[in-house]
Parts: sequence; structure tokens; C-alpha cells
Amino acid sequence: MEKEIIKMVKFEDFAQSFGFVSYPFSVFTAEEEKEFLDRAFIQPLAYSTASAAAKERKNVFIYGERGTGKTALLYKLMSECNSKVISISDYSQLPLVPSQTQILGFYISNIAPIVLKSIASSVVLRTRLNRDDKLLLSYLLKNHTTSVTRDAVLQDMKEIQHSFLKRVSVGLWNGLLGLVNNATGAAVDAASDAISKSLGLPSIDSGNPEKEYFKKIQLNIDDTFDESKANQIILGKLLDLCKKVDIANLTLVLDRVDEDSRWKNDAELVADFLRPFLVENEIFFQPGLRFIFSIWSIPYQKVKSDFRINKFCVEQVEWTAVELMSVLNKRMSEHSAERVGSYQDIVADSEHFESKVVPLANSNPRDLWQLMNKIFREQYRMDSGARKISVDAMDKGVKEFVRTFNYYEYYPRKINAKSNSMDVYSYIAHLSKLTEVRFTSTNLDDAARTGGSTQNYIVGMEAIGLVRRCEEKGPKGANLYEIRDPKVQFAVMHNIDIRRDA
Repeated sequence: MEKEIIKMVKFEDFAQSFGFVSYPFSVFTAEEEKEFLDRAFIQPLAYSTASAAAKERKNVFIYGERGTGKTALLYKLMSECNSKVISISDYSQLPLVPSQTQILGFYISNIAPIVLKSIASSVVLRTRLNRDDKLLLSYLLKNHTTSVTRDAVLQDMKEIQHSFLKRVSVGLWNGLLGLVNNATGAAVDAASDAISKSLGLPSIDSGNPEKEYFKKIQLNIDDTFDESKANQIILGKLLDLCKKVDIANLTLVLDRVDEDSRWKNDAELVADFLRPFLVENEIFFQPGLRFIFSIWSIPYQKVKSDFRINKFCVEQVEWTAVELMSVLNKRMSEHSAERVGSYQDIVADSEHFESKVVPLANSNPRDLWQLMNKIFREQYRMDSGARKISVDAMDKGVKEFVRTFNYYEYYPRKINAKSNSMDVYSYIAHLSKLTEVRFTSTNLDDAARTGGSTQNYIVGMEAIGLVRRCEEKGPKGANLYEIRDPKVQFAVMHNIDIRRDA
């Protein structure tokens, strides 16, 4: 009797058997799916206000936890702000704590290349420039461009500052320079030979290479701009120049401030860097210039007391459970050519999915995509022929998601902290000794034996957003605290060991 040959089902085929043309849960960031976002964008609560402000050319500041869709919202706002948009995500040229002058210079350095390239590519725009404009362009070229940008527009800058007749004359002179030098050299040699013969001296053979009797004329660029002027004045002049060359409105979009490698996820450093951008806010009222900021919520909370929030549109990006389910449905619909219209089409028990799975995503789309990925892979391991996600696969996927999640991604840590110092994993290890997600300092001390350091640990956990103080009091009027992260809540209630090396 022939043995039955068991064919291994590929994961791609398994996903397609659910109706997906492409697997929806392999990419977790907006940067990787810009084109897809146009089709699958679902408006969070913050969208309407932020969009209206952007269209009215007001300054917009959005903040939220990582993974809540701040960058996706930015892309949408950028398409609606009716102005020239300059997106900024590289802050490496600034120091850890920049001064206001450095920040203004940073803005100038991001605007200058756009203006230079626009002018260099248009003869019509060049005719609008006066001498002061040309000096400003030279100053910008010298002080606020990279070597790549500088080389690209240098020749065009010569055309801006020197007339056509002057450039043609210099070109002809430099082109004929070799012939002129050769002719002059021959005449000098002939005269020298004649003089030598008349004096009865032997003929002179110079034996020298070609002499340069006449020099090339160089068209230098005048960059004698007064560098002592404040960057505020220079920025104002630059914006005036923008209007003259048909760049009437500019919007600077600042995103991913917290992702600079120098911070190493230290929220204090991010806050110190961010504070000068927000506190000295006269720049936000500069005519012709508007800003859209995207900020991680933890450093934002550290600086918001110094930021005049009431003057601007400030919106938090967050999702209700209903909105999150709409995002999930839209994503699956787009990845299945509308064959999968709802999560109810792919799960065996939608009530279990809604009550036991979705809350673990912490109202966060990125977390939900990662959670769905774990669940799909658990179902694939259990039964690659399944056409619905079982309750067992959901439960196993949730546990794997909680156990292996990278908590460093969402929770800050000190840049110079010792290996044995408190961080999110150390705090979770203490919390895991509890039997309830709400606790007092006494409860934590009794469970984790934290002793005299108990209150310090609680303060540290509050600072990174891992726990929060409840409004109501505990036994005998003691402060009552609650674990905020549903993943850590789940780990506490189900005795799951969360480790750095998971």
C-alpha cells in the first residue's frame, strides 16, 4: 500500500485561502505603505479638527502613543494643507539641546534648497531678483546647503548673478586663452633669439613648458552677506523671497523626532530636544510659514506645561474600539479585493474576538496588526487547512503576542542606564508578582518585596506610562494604582513570564 504523501501548505497559500490577495499583517509602519494608505485611510477622532486647521493654514500639533497612526495622519494632512510642503525627519545636524538660533538656522537650511532649485530652474523667476535677493541666495548657498545641493545649483547661481554678455565674453576669452598664450610665447622666444644673435650670444632654447602669460577670468559669486544678522531676520527675508518666486505659503512638517538614534529611546533626552521647538513660539506666527508637528506622547507630556497649547490646534491621536475595528475591516477589504469585508468573515467566534483579542491591541492599529499576525501564524501551525480562525488559535496568538512583544518600542529608558537598573522589563517583573491589576504600594511591597524602594518604583512606572494613579482610594485611604497596558494586565492575570530575551 502506497504511503499517503502529505503536501505542506505554504503560509502564502494559507492566507490566500481566507480570500486575501496579499497578506494584510506583514507590514506595520505607514512609511512602508504610503500608496496603500490613500485607499485604506480611516479617520481617527483627531482628523476632522486637524484637517480643518491645516486647510486654514494654522499650526497643527498631533501627539499620541507609538503605533497609533500619527505618520499616516500626517500624510493625509500634507495632501490637504494647500501649500508647498517640506517634510523633515532628519535632525542630526542639531545638537542634543538646540538653541533658538540653531533651530531657526535649521528651518532655513530646509527651506533654502527648495528656493534655490526653484530659481535655478526658471529663467523667468531670475528676472524678478534684485541685488539684495542675489546676495541672500549666495549667503544661503554658502551657509545653508549641502555639498550636493551646492554643486547642483552653483552654475545656475553664476547665471543669476552675471549678465549673459559678461558670461559669453568671459567664455570666449577663456576658450581662446591657449592660443593667445602660445602666440605670445612664440613672439617672446623670437625676440629673445634676435637679441641674443645681435649680441653674439648662442641661441636661447627656453626648454620651458608653455607659459601662462594671461590668466583665466573667474566669475566669482558675491557672498558678502552680513552674517552677523540674526537668523530671525534671514528667515524673514527668505520667506519674502519665497513670495517673489511663487512659493507664497510654506508648511514645515516635523515627524519622527523621537527616532533619532542619539536618543536611544530616552524620553528625557527627546523632551529636552523638543522643548526649544515648542517653547519659543514666535516663529509660529511668521507670515507665510506654518508648521505641523507629530510628537510621541511621553516626551510631549514632559514639555506641554511649557507649551502654550491654547494658541494652536493640538490633537491627540487615539482610537475607540469601534474605530479600530473599522480600520481592521478596511485593511482586510483592501488586501482581499473586497472579498473580506469584516473580521466576522474570518473568525469562528466574533464575540470572543471582540472581548478577548481586540482589547490587547491597546487601541493601537500597529499593535493590532502584530496581534493578528501572531494569531494567523498560530492557526497555520495548528491547522493549515482551516478557513476560520479558531478560539484556540486566538488565545495562543494573544499569549505569544504578550510574551514576545518588544516593550522597549513603546516605553522609554535611560540612555546611560546600567544593565541592572530599572527599565520597563524590570518593572514588569515586579508587577508580575501581583494578583490584581490594581494595587497599592503595600500590595506591591508584599508581592515583590520591593521594600523601601517601592514608592520610587511606582514613580518610575508612572513616569514611563506603565501605571497610573486611580481617582478612587484604596484601603485605609491609600493611593490606588492601575497597570495601564492591557498586555501587562494580561500577563499578570495569566502568569505569563515577560522577558527581555523572549
